Amino acid sequence: MVAIGKILFLGVVLLIGVTHGYQVKPRNYDKIVQQQMKFNEEFEKEFLVEHLLYTETGNMSVRLQEMFEYLKHKPDMFRQELDNHPLEYQTTECTACRSLVTTYLTYRRVLNWDRDRIAAQAASTCDSLAILLPENCVKVIDKNIDIFLYIIDNRPSLTAQTICGVIFQSGACVLQDPEFLNWSINVAPGGTPITSSKTGPNRGPNDIKIIHLTDLHYDPHYRTGYNAVCGEPCCCREEQGIPENPAEGAGEWGDYRDCDSPWKAVEDAVQEAGRRHPDAAYVYHTGDIIDHGVWMTTIPGNVRSITRTMELLKQVFPNKPVYNVLGNHEITPTNVFAPSHITRPDFSASWVYDLVADQWSTWLPAATRPTIQHGGYYTALVRPGFRVIGLNNNDAYTFNWWILYDPAYLRSQLQWLHDTLLQAEQAGEKVHILAHIPIGAGTSFAPWSRQYRRILDRFWNTVQAHFHGHTHADEFNVFYSQANPQHAINVAFNGGGTVPFSNFNPNYIVYYVNPQTFEVTDFESYFFSLSPRRVAMPSYSS
Repeated sequence: MVAIGKILFLGVVLLIGVTHGYQVKPRNYDKIVQQQMKFNEEFEKEFLVEHLLYTETGNMSVRLQEMFEYLKHKPDMFRQELDNHPLEYQTTECTACRSLVTTYLTYRRVLNWDRDRIAAQAASTCDSLAILLPENCVKVIDKNIDIFLYIIDNRPSLTAQTICGVIFQSGACVLQDPEFLNWSINVAPGGTPITSSKTGPNRGPNDIKIIHLTDLHYDPHYRTGYNAVCGEPCCCREEQGIPENPAEGAGEWGDYRDCDSPWKAVEDAVQEAGRRHPDAAYVYHTGDIIDHGVWMTTIPGNVRSITRTMELLKQVFPNKPVYNVLGNHEITPTNVFAPSHITRPDFSASWVYDLVADQWSTWLPAATRPTIQHGGYYTALVRPGFRVIGLNNNDAYTFNWWILYDPAYLRSQLQWLHDTLLQAEQAGEKVHILAHIPIGAGTSFAPWSRQYRRILDRFWNTVQAHFHGHTHADEFNVFYSQANPQHAINVAFNGGGTVPFSNFNPNYIVYYVNPQTFEVTDFESYFFSLSPRRVAMPSYSS
């Protein structure tokens, strides 16, 4: 039996320096990792034995209850990306992943449990861990179970260590499978040598103005006055009812708690940007139109929300090109973008690619349709010497289960990106890259990020800026040369989000771009604070 209490301190020490490069690793880091991995192996074996006994007898032992209590999700986990979770949470999450995956792999591969039995037991586990309400556990499991079973049935070599190593990428969840690590793209020789940090011009009177909108998260189920403290990943929804305490009710224009945006707030944000900045030349929209109610998403529902939002953008910006990319919430099940060779109708992502190929055609040339329909990405010449590339890097989000099936499928879009940048370099063009997930984020698949960095180091002088979303934070990240880390070679701007989920002021960004170099010379953030009573109409300021 393992002493659970001791592992919390160990986990805190272990994860220092793992998730972010600026954190310092302890001197005995490798030893601590080995200790944590040993703990996980012992814990998962014990959990399997206890859980098997539970499924055979129907009685949950005191020990299993203790183990579930240890593994339960912690407050605010749904508000943040994995790499932003407190360090002790990350330790527990890794242990939970290893224990649960080992158990369910055993049920499927050794005991030959069928789909319905696994789904029912997984929903029970979800309930025991207090992840969602029981009925919503059933819905989420039902949306994902067939994909999981397809992957583990067709990839018999997949282990819990590999699965959890892909998802968590930190601490004792270490990815060691060479098939997932040892793939690469072809990078052309040449390029401008990196001998100093990249510098650019100051803001000038003729700079191009670009509006950046992201993470609208329109919730068609949002209801003013409904429960904003529901204890689920997404609140303020019709099915959650009106709380007894009026202070716990959803605001008219949104809510700082775990709530997405009503249509009126989405509409106001887009209209405000258009009204305040009629001189903007272009609009960048970096995804996540769909709400966080992952247990309720459907293809028809997502189609309606995406279409309604695209029509709003067309209405507000009738004479401006709008360059869009997909967010991880646009697909259903959420996050799960299948490779193009997966054509099974209930798995394929072709419906969303076909949808946006049609919707984006208002702003994009016909030549972009093949790559959009293939994988949701494209390139377009904005004006002579200036090109935009829109990536669908959600395929490399670690919650995209299809990475587990075929990690090498990620190579295709990256090689296309490299080849497109090579052509741009040869044509003397400068490039802006749009992508939803921040490049190099802790939930971006690490082998993918390494290959991307090879591309960026090669074409640092062609790529002038990146534009991201996803985190809901108004922030930017600086890329440094891998060979010469003292040299800053690029920057990625995050547009924040027009949604207040969670504890953010809704905002959008305006950039000023030099018309010769296409470097960002300045930017302004426009935001509003929800009123204390959350009823006042938004008033944006910068």
